[in-house]
Amino acid sequence: MKLRDYYRTESEPWNSIRNAVSPRLLWALHAPLMCTLRLSGSGMDEGANYLEGRNAGAGAIFVTWHDVMLFPMFAFQHHGVHVIVSHSRSGQLAAALWRLHGWPTIWGSAGKREGITALRKGVTKLREGKSIGFTPDGPLGPRHRAQPGVVHLASHAGAKVVPLGVAVSRQWSLPTWDRHCIPKPFAKAHLHAGRMLDVPPDLDRDGVEEWRLGIENAMLEAQGEARRKLEESN
Repeated sequence: MKLRDYYRTESEPWNSIRNAVSPRLLWALHAPLMCTLRLSGSGMDEGANYLEGRNAGAGAIFVTWHDVMLFPMFAFQHHGVHVIVSHSRSGQLAAALWRLHGWPTIWGSAGKREGITALRKGVTKLREGKSIGFTPDGPLGPRHRAQPGVVHLASHAGAKVVPLGVAVSRQWSLPTWDRHCIPKPFAKAHLHAGRMLDVPPDLDRDGVEEWRLGIENAMLEAQGEARRKLEESN
């Protein structure tokens, strides 16, 4: 499927044109902006094997909060890591932007039917050794609260979860539900990968909730560590 096929809107040709052009404009703004950043990283020794395709067995799930997804989008581009996005209009726009950065997409949704379909496709990719990027608080929030989908995905696929934290020295925050982070030009940014998590199979409801909280806390800890590393560099 070609990029433009995501935006063929027969009943609303204006939307088709707008949605085909918008991601390219965003990419033209995003890529040069990210190139101005002084971007550093830590904790990626284990995760690098998955990014480079040197893993044996299942791939990994790289999780980051929705508001800072632009950073791993840029830092890990063209590594063949898949990303799950929704079929909503904003999701289609995001999918095109991810693909322009070399991230293959898996269609999903917060809805039950599409969510199950995305879970199955994600499990298949992970078992094939492919890795996946995931925003556990997306696409609707609440902000910085992990949803159980990532637990089901990791548990069924036997995949490790890599919590990513991002800190930025100077930024704009958009008036969106996630207060989306846009770094200011020439800001410092640090991306930290926390300790990998092994989610066991065959979890009951209590087990799913326990691991949901565990992943959420690991992401918050990774974010705190990224902030600490950034402060140390100043």
